[in-house]
Amino acid sequence: MVQQVLSHEQREQYEALHALLLACLALTEKSYDKEATQIVKDRISHLQSAALLVIVGEVKSGKSSFVNALLGEEVCEVAPDPCTSGIQELVYGERRTKTTLGENWEKLTLPKDVLNKITIVDTPGTNSIIRNHQTITEKYIPQSDLVVFVFSAKNPHTGSAWDFLSLVRKDWYRKMVFILQQADLASPNELSINKERVFQYARERNVQNPVVFTVSAKLENERNPDSGFAEFRKYLGNAIQSGEVWRMKVEGARDTASQIAGRVIVRLQGEQAAVEEDRAFYTGLLARVKSRREKADALRRLAVDSLCVTYDRLADKLEQDFADGLGAGNVLRRSIPFLRDKDVKTWLRDLQANFEVASRKEIEAESARVSKDISEEMMSMFNELSEAIDHHHDKTTERFIIRDPDRAEILTRLQQQLQDLRLSDIAENKGIEGSGIGRMSLTGGGLAALGAVIAFSSHLMIFDITGGILAIAGAGIIATTLIWKRAGILRDFRKKLRTSRDEFRHRLNVEIGRMFEKLFMEIEHRLKEPVSHLDEKSQRLLPLIEEAEQVKEKAEKIKT
Repeated sequence: MVQQVLSHEQREQYEALHALLLACLALTEKSYDKEATQIVKDRISHLQSAALLVIVGEVKSGKSSFVNALLGEEVCEVAPDPCTSGIQELVYGERRTKTTLGENWEKLTLPKDVLNKITIVDTPGTNSIIRNHQTITEKYIPQSDLVVFVFSAKNPHTGSAWDFLSLVRKDWYRKMVFILQQADLASPNELSINKERVFQYARERNVQNPVVFTVSAKLENERNPDSGFAEFRKYLGNAIQSGEVWRMKVEGARDTASQIAGRVIVRLQGEQAAVEEDRAFYTGLLARVKSRREKADALRRLAVDSLCVTYDRLADKLEQDFADGLGAGNVLRRSIPFLRDKDVKTWLRDLQANFEVASRKEIEAESARVSKDISEEMMSMFNELSEAIDHHHDKTTERFIIRDPDRAEILTRLQQQLQDLRLSDIAENKGIEGSGIGRMSLTGGGLAALGAVIAFSSHLMIFDITGGILAIAGAGIIATTLIWKRAGILRDFRKKLRTSRDEFRHRLNVEIGRMFEKLFMEIEHRLKEPVSHLDEKSQRLLPLIEEAEQVKEKAEKIKT
């Protein structure tokens, strides 16, 4: 284990690195980044393991032959056609074993002393890595101490290997060396030119002071001292013995923490921007609803006024009919059995019935018209909100700022909730009638006035108690009584009717206001739910962003 041979200074550095990686791990777990979490866990494990060498190169560049020659044993399969189709992780073990780690991915344990100090990962050709590089770039490159790029000594110009180098350099800034393999197939002039080309290509990709070796696996297997492997082994030995491996580990751990923290910061800041965008959207919807609420309040007043005008007209007619019915001639005629067309009680019942028929017809017609206006206003509001949500949903999907399925789910749920409200009685043109306001306008205010009529009828019942026995003799008494009481009866009737009108207006105001209030409260509640969710998310994101910035700052302070 590396930490067992560390100096006091290195052990302090190890503790700082370990604490840094643990903080980075906590960050990735709290930010729900599974990929980054695994990378950091691997880096923590790697911090106390052997140096990791990742061997990459294009097919037919001689990678497998290079690994076999380095280990002094044919470990990796070599064939005339491209044969390394998977990843092989080579580690030390007292006996040779093979373990399958995944599809086209295996671990070999070998009793080779060199593997006590290094772990080697042989990879497929960069041609296929570029097409499917996830395992290598996520599992091994971030943890590597050294990436070894193997090129054919006769042709180091192949595009896919240099493309892969650009990818590795852009994302992880790993320590790397370059191998010109199969040097026995190239002339000294070709080797010189191609070696210079490798220096040039590497510098163009921001590799400072590139290290390049020319080797021949064939000559190494023939025990030829000019194979170039002695120089490469010396480089590795010096790196391990001089502490270069530890320096690479420090550099790798530091860069991993910095890279992961930076990536988390970018993602969390993207989430925070999306939260602010969504909050502005929902706040805008609430502002629209508030504006609609003010318009609905004006519509309520118009609806009440319209229904009250109809009611007042009916009440005026009722008052006139009642006054006419209390005329002296009508009362006398209805008090004398052989002259009257109907008695007082029948007249009152007919008056009430006629009022109910007329009021039901006219108020129902006016209620339907008012209901239509209210329904159209509500449907207009629902359509406006629905279109705004559709537009925001499409924009969110197109931009896809963050991989947050909650955003689309919240919008979909809100759309459904508004649809449920839209399908309520209010929006189905049942409006006032369906809400009970129509029934109230017919049976509440109208019958309140008629109740007054029925109450006053008791004053007139005296005209019928003789049953006609005193009809002729009592005519004078009836007329005198009527003249004496008629003014008071009409005055009380009009007073009751005014009270009835006021009550009618009040009840309409209350009922229509309650209907609107219920609807708007439902809508606002639906819109405030995602705002509350966004507030909670923002409160969670801000500390995480600060934590990620602290991890990145600590990583940048660690010196190699």
